[in-house]
Amino acid sequence: MDAVITWVDGSDPAHQARMAPFLAGFEKKPISASSTRFADCGEIKFCVMSIIRFAPWIDNIYIITDSQQPPFYARIKDPTLRKRIRIVDHKELFSGYEYSLPVFNSLAIEAMLWNISDLSDDFIYLNDDVMFVRPTPIEAFRADHKYVLKGQMKMRKVERWWYRLKNKFLGRSDSSRVSYRQLQENSAAVIDNACDYLDLPHCPHILNRHILKSLFQTNFKIFEKTISYKFRHPQQLWAVSLFAHCVLAQGMAKMDNHFKTSNIKANAVSQKKLFRLLNHTEREHDYYFICVQSLDLAKPEEQRYILQWLTRIILDAA
Repeated sequence: MDAVITWVDGSDPAHQARMAPFLAGFEKKPISASSTRFADCGEIKFCVMSIIRFAPWIDNIYIITDSQQPPFYARIKDPTLRKRIRIVDHKELFSGYEYSLPVFNSLAIEAMLWNISDLSDDFIYLNDDVMFVRPTPIEAFRADHKYVLKGQMKMRKVERWWYRLKNKFLGRSDSSRVSYRQLQENSAAVIDNACDYLDLPHCPHILNRHILKSLFQTNFKIFEKTISYKFRHPQQLWAVSLFAHCVLAQGMAKMDNHFKTSNIKANAVSQKKLFRLLNHTEREHDYYFICVQSLDLAKPEEQRYILQWLTRIILDAA
């Protein structure tokens, strides 16, 4: 089983130059194009090394980039390790669909993961701000011949009376707003008409390239739109969520939340709470992953503490 990681360095002048023409048409810079979505604080190094250290059953690691290369990659001297890590450019990822490029949109990128050549059938997908923090068995993702999904079933908003009433009397909806919840509800609706949807956490996800390709081809019109948007758009599908709902509906998956993720929004917690969250993550043995969002927006002392903690947990003991 392989792993796929998406990464970008938003401070790269060349990347900014590619993005600039597509921002020119907006009166106000969209939230989905905010700098923090593209910022890099070196998280990719911890993400990759955490896989190597804590999930040795993962074979190859594919890093998806846009004409870039993570600085740590050039410093890898071990030929065996270097061979396991492959940089996949957007031009390769969108092979056959180059008309969509350039894209600055994780939803578009995730829609094309099935197009990575030589990728294993089942694979683990994660963003660069997600890391393994302790030895993790393959059973965290695939067990009893089923895919292991994490999250909670929740009622779709459209089924809630107060939501329908609000839209009826206020004459508004969330159709113009890109929300994590709405993307999942939209993806669930493609699979069935059930009242519930699976609310996925920010964590590593198990995926299958053949199922993703089939979903892409079956729902080509909406996926064609998904890969055409330069920035996130409410009419897009989220391929990760679509896959989860598909395998659940077909009885190919089971829910198991024993392998927990510690989610930390680095710029939104006090120093005291940050210390407590990290200590809890290290101490409690049912926390296998950590997601550190908006590290670039954290205060220097909090940012420094998080990076030191990741270094000690992932790098120093390796």
